[in-house]
Amino acid sequence: MKRVSIIGAVMILAASATWVMAGPFSPGCGGIYGGRMGAQALSSLNLTADQAEKIRSLRESFMKEIRPIRLRMFNKRAEMRLLWMQTNPDPKKIKATQKEIGDIWGQIRDKITDFRLAIRKVLTPDQVSQLLARGLWRGKGPGCWRGSGGVQCWGRRGF
Repeated sequence: MKRVSIIGAVMILAASATWVMAGPFSPGCGGIYGGRMGAQALSSLNLTADQAEKIRSLRESFMKEIRPIRLRMFNKRAEMRLLWMQTNPDPKKIKATQKEIGDIWGQIRDKITDFRLAIRKVLTPDQVSQLLARGLWRGKGPGCWRGSGGVQCWGRRGF
């Protein structure tokens, strides 16, 4: 019976991988990868064609780099759910998996930092000032959550 449960969980994991890799969480709110640095924020900076192309290239590269890390995160979270679903969960395995998830998040944060720094190198000092004045990349501010009504967002004008 235990073997059947594990096989079923692996099949669900494989089927869900496509959905997870489709894009960042909270569509329309900037996602968690790269912060709130969406096309709308960049379009208000009056980017040159060269800047826009460099940023697009940086974003594509960033998404390619982060894809395998995101997949590992998805797999570790699924593993953690399975560990907690056991009749007698093994505390050592749960703590070890929890540490691995934390390490993966650290890798994601490092990639996000590298991506943000690379974008800042493309922008002029005035454009960076505009971004900072709008509160982008502060780590606080507008955000999103999922609820019964779909994705909900708040910002300066909201809540």
